[in-house]
Amino acid sequence: MKKSIYTEPHLKLCSWLRARREEKGLKTRELAARLDIHHSKVVRVEHGGTRLDVVQFVEWCVALQANPREIIGQLWLLEMDEQTASDTPSWETEKAAAEPKPVSYTPRRKARQAE
Repeated sequence: MKKSIYTEPHLKLCSWLRARREEKGLKTRELAARLDIHHSKVVRVEHGGTRLDVVQFVEWCVALQANPREIIGQLWLLEMDEQTASDTPSWETEKAAAEPKPVSYTPRRKARQAE
């Protein structure tokens, strides 16, 4: 598995964030002021050098007044297409493989019967 920073979905997310910022007419420093971070982090995220966690992503979407569902749906479809193309197991088969198997106890030898 590649680190997510080098994948197509990550780069697509970064370009989506930059496009939303530009649509709003915000400069990197203005977005950074809204997020209370240094402007260089905005640049690093938009160029794919830094990842955002889920909470940070939501904060960015709020600051940009953007709907996160828009990009999440696209990223999910990208991942599903990639998974189908590489013949990796689907989530259902992975879930079934991860479930514990039932254990049955059978004694190794029969108990002696009392005479």
